[in-house]
Amino acid sequence: MSENGTDGSIYFPERLHSADEHLSWWSTVPVPDEVLQSVMDDYSNSRAVTLNSIVGKWNAPDRKPEWSQAEYEARTRESAEQHNAIAASWKERVPEKLDRFAVRDAVRTHLAWTYRYTLPADEQTKVEQAQVAVGDFRGTPAEVSTHCAMPGFATRHPEAFTRLPDDNTAMRRQLEQLRAQVDEVDATTKKMYVSDMVEQGYSADQIDADLRGERPGAPVGGRKALKSFKKG
Repeated sequence: MSENGTDGSIYFPERLHSADEHLSWWSTVPVPDEVLQSVMDDYSNSRAVTLNSIVGKWNAPDRKPEWSQAEYEARTRESAEQHNAIAASWKERVPEKLDRFAVRDAVRTHLAWTYRYTLPADEQTKVEQAQVAVGDFRGTPAEVSTHCAMPGFATRHPEAFTRLPDDNTAMRRQLEQLRAQVDEVDATTKKMYVSDMVEQGYSADQIDADLRGERPGAPVGGRKALKSFKKG
């Protein structure tokens, strides 16, 4: 059994023994491009979920009996302004776009934070207090994870980091492309075949019969066939 973190993946991570080993292993573990692309594609939604989970929904304060209507309205405005200020502050702290050069380390840092529970309690504290840099942002693993909206992504895609990607996805895409190509060739071939029958003098009904596998009989004549085919 591995004791130095040389085995494992993001789906089946290595269990390590110290904060240093833990952070070192997670800083280099390979992250599949499929995962990275999913994070990039879903970032705007992940950001919204992350911000909503932090800021929450604004609710008007409960009115106290001793408040006048004017005082209640003033306190309501003050509460709304405070909520909006907090929301604006967090919107600045979680960027609108995720740097594609930072996304790999964002995933790694988020998972290092997520799996800190596998360490002894004192080593967990060291992970929580560590300073790491992802792109141009530096902070604790939790701060980095939030900055990159990773909590929102994990909420929206709970199996993204725990279930292996479907190895048949690429094959299915290739089959779909081949089917589309075959259909396109079939349609082109059919058009050429029909055009040739029209030139030979077959009518639209005769061509339809031929395409159904029936014997169309002798052609009825070039111009008549073309006129009949256009009507059909």
